[in-house]
Amino acid sequence: MAMNAALDAVVCLLLVSAAVFGLVSVEQSPPQNPGQADAVADALATTTAQVPYSLAPGVRALDDADPRSGNAAETPLDSPELDRTAHGSLAGLLARAATGTAGVTLDSADSDPEAVPLTRTRADFRRAVQEAVRARTGATARIDAVWRPYPDAPVGGAVGVGPRPPTAGVHTATLVVPTGVAPIAASESADFEALGRAVADRTVRVLLPPGPAHVTLRGDDPAAGLVRYRYARIEAETNTSLSVPLATEDTDAANARVADALAPQVTADLRNRYDTPAAAAESVSASSVRIVVRTWNPSAEAR
Repeated sequence: MAMNAALDAVVCLLLVSAAVFGLVSVEQSPPQNPGQADAVADALATTTAQVPYSLAPGVRALDDADPRSGNAAETPLDSPELDRTAHGSLAGLLARAATGTAGVTLDSADSDPEAVPLTRTRADFRRAVQEAVRARTGATARIDAVWRPYPDAPVGGAVGVGPRPPTAGVHTATLVVPTGVAPIAASESADFEALGRAVADRTVRVLLPPGPAHVTLRGDDPAAGLVRYRYARIEAETNTSLSVPLATEDTDAANARVADALAPQVTADLRNRYDTPAAAAESVSASSVRIVVRTWNPSAEAR
C-alpha cells in the first residue's frame, strides 16, 4: 500500500517538495558479486537513493509550445520553485522514470512511444535516476526498465542505464515493480471489449494519476501549468475534448474521456493478436514495470 501511494505521488512528479539541487546521493555499499545479475537486481531492489532534479525541462517545452500558458511558462528556469527531490529504492525510481516519461503514438505505427514522451516535465528526473543507478551498478551492467500496458502497445515508457552488453557471457535477472494500478481481474476479461476498457482505464491512470493531478490543478504554481499541459498533450494524441471536466479540475471525468478514446484501439489490438480474451489478459502488464538486469565480466568485452 505504501509503495503504491509513493508511486502515485512521484509518478506525478509535481507534489514532491524541493530540497537541494546537487549531486545524487546513493546509500548502501556495492554488491560483493558485481558480475552476477541477481546480485545487481537485489541491490536495485534494496538500495535507496535521494535524487534531486528540476522541472525546468518541462517549463522550457511548455514555453516553446505555448508562451501564453501562465505561471509555469513565466517561471525562470533557474528558479528554486522548480527544484524537487525524490527518494526511494533504485528499482522504484527506475519504474517511476519509465512511467513518468511514457509516450503515446496512436497515429504512428512506426514510432516507439518510449521515444516521444508526452511532455519533458520528467526529463531531469529521468537523468537523475540514470545517474544514481549508473553510480551503483558500474560499467559491466545494463539495466532496462520498460512499461508497456501490453506487448507492442502504442503507449509506453522505457529507461536504460549502462553500456550495451557483449554477445556472449551475459547473466540476466528480472525485477517487477508495481505501477500502483490493480492487475486485470478475471471478471474483466469476459470479452475483448471489457478487457480493452479495463486496460485503457489502467493505462490512463498510470499516465495521469487522477488524485495527485486533481490536487495540483487546484493550485496556481508552475506545477499546475505543467499538469494542464500534460492533459493537453494527451487530449491531442487521443483526439478528445477535456475542456469541460478540466474547467472544474475533475480529473476522474477527464481520465474517463481519455480512456473512452483509447479503449477501441486497445480492444482492436488485443483482438487481432490473441485468440481469446483470456490469452490476451495474460499478456497485459499495465500494473507493473519490468526491469531486466544484464551483467558480464570485463573479459567478455574483449572477446
